[in-house]
Amino acid sequence: MTITGSRGALSGKRIMVTRAKSQVRELVEKIEHLGGEAYAFPLLKMVPPSDTSKLDKTIRQLGTYDWIVFTSVNGVRFFLERMKMLGVGLDAITSKLAAVGPKTAEVLIAEGLSVEVIPSDYVAEGLLSRLHDQLLPGQRVLLPRADIARKLLPKELAELGMDVTEVDVYHTVIDAQLAPEAASQIQQGKIDVILFTSSSTVTHFVSALAPFEAPGWLDQVRIACIGPITAETARQHGLVVQVVASEYTVDGLLDALIENLGGNSHGTNI
Repeated sequence: MTITGSRGALSGKRIMVTRAKSQVRELVEKIEHLGGEAYAFPLLKMVPPSDTSKLDKTIRQLGTYDWIVFTSVNGVRFFLERMKMLGVGLDAITSKLAAVGPKTAEVLIAEGLSVEVIPSDYVAEGLLSRLHDQLLPGQRVLLPRADIARKLLPKELAELGMDVTEVDVYHTVIDAQLAPEAASQIQQGKIDVILFTSSSTVTHFVSALAPFEAPGWLDQVRIACIGPITAETARQHGLVVQVVASEYTVDGLLDALIENLGGNSHGTNI
């Protein structure tokens, strides 16, 4: 997807980016391309699991799985990196591969792997819908995921009769060292928009900034979420969400924000 906004569509807006450190740069560059000023407040760090015994055992038994389902770019990267560290080649992957969306699929394809299933709506529900007719009861499905991943996918796959193995390939930990500075930026009215690209960033944002909260401090700030699941998490934490992307990607989020700022009533204004 290409962002539809013009080069100056975010001119004059200062936008807080709350993605993980490893993912901040892409979003910052896109905001700057659109004329906005990005303020990076990376809240998350992705680290390998402290105990890799289950992951290592799984990698050594890759030939026993019918499907491997990847639900994030980070899941792919950490999984393939661990394979490399163990000296297990990509030819050990003989199962069919499914990816939650094009970005995740791109990382696999770049490694020369084929992806059988890519849904169009970038969430577990869409992945389940696309997989449904291709799965056979009793097939073994491997889910390499984050430790905080939603439980919907393994639950639904198990109900379809799949033999599901979940394995943590990375852990998401909070990184709140910039919280005092970020809170000061908001309190001084220097932030126009806060972007949330996952439920975990919302949760960690609320946790990290709780000590600095003040009455009405977010009243003049737009809250923009990458999709309805993230938006619902924000609302559960008491945040007022003005923008929800209809396509659950970074470009979709920026498109929705541009529409909201322009007052386009048929777009993603919430």
